[in-house]
Amino acid sequence: MTGIATLAELYLGAEPIGVTTDNDHLLLHLSNGHSVALPFEIVSQLAISTQQTSEARLLILSQPPRIDDVQVTDDALIVTLQDGRVLSSPLRWFPRLRYATDAERAYFVILGDNDLIHWPELDEDIELMRLFSGGESLESERSVQGWLAEHRSEAFVFNEATTKYDP
Repeated sequence: MTGIATLAELYLGAEPIGVTTDNDHLLLHLSNGHSVALPFEIVSQLAISTQQTSEARLLILSQPPRIDDVQVTDDALIVTLQDGRVLSSPLRWFPRLRYATDAERAYFVILGDNDLIHWPELDEDIELMRLFSGGESLESERSVQGWLAEHRSEAFVFNEATTKYDP
């Protein structure tokens, strides 16, 4: 079939001849000597087995988003990005944040390349890419219940001197 380009040639510029990994990327090696690096986050999104609607789109960002600020209300986790965009996710997606006190919610650090939020007292980590993909916590209900029982017990012991109980 001379003169007819394959889809790989049309989209990649050449035929793939091999695949390797390097740090956080899947590398597609092409017959023209070039390679295409795909971040694992993108590859994992492509592997989703759920049926996508015709409106679904793959978004590749030339500049990755970075977290500027985080706010937790009684109903939502609100993340402000350095470019001014604001992401809001229902707090019910993140049980540890939902059951935390205001003080525990307010104590967080932004890690990585400003793309990971970590609450040390809650042992909770939320990646920015998970928020973009609309993903709620992957923690099992059993794990959450165990954490909650321990967390409430610690809160009771901590506040015993003041005779206050913070559920």
